[in-house]
Amino acid sequence: MLIRNNLFYLFLTLLSHPVFAADITVTVENIKNTDGAIHIALFTATDNFPDSSTRTEGMVMETEQDSVTGTFSNLPENDYAIAVFHDENGNGKLDKNFFGIPKEPYGFSGNSTGLTPPSFNEASTTLATDDVSLNITLR
Repeated sequence: MLIRNNLFYLFLTLLSHPVFAADITVTVENIKNTDGAIHIALFTATDNFPDSSTRTEGMVMETEQDSVTGTFSNLPENDYAIAVFHDENGNGKLDKNFFGIPKEPYGFSGNSTGLTPPSFNEASTTLATDDVSLNITLR
């Protein structure tokens, strides 16, 4: 009887906390050449956006055309931001000059055009029960 009651309460607890899973599909545009790979990093508010070493998830995609598309699947409801860069020389990092300015193409969700990276709030999008599609243009 105790096991049945515990299972019943466990079942009620699970029902009271709905779990939504949706996808974020990212299309990276304006790829100028097929050298190297495209790195896509997914962040939540608790990550240190846009530092890719603190990302929630990431993917690396080959550059075979002027755009690539990747999907982060089964994500829980949350706010997410994306940072992208084209690793043209294949060294696995975004190369920067002496002043810290990127030497390789990069972009963010929200397609910020400022001189500095956007804040998480400026670049984030809310994922709920419906899938989200984002287009990011490299600059």
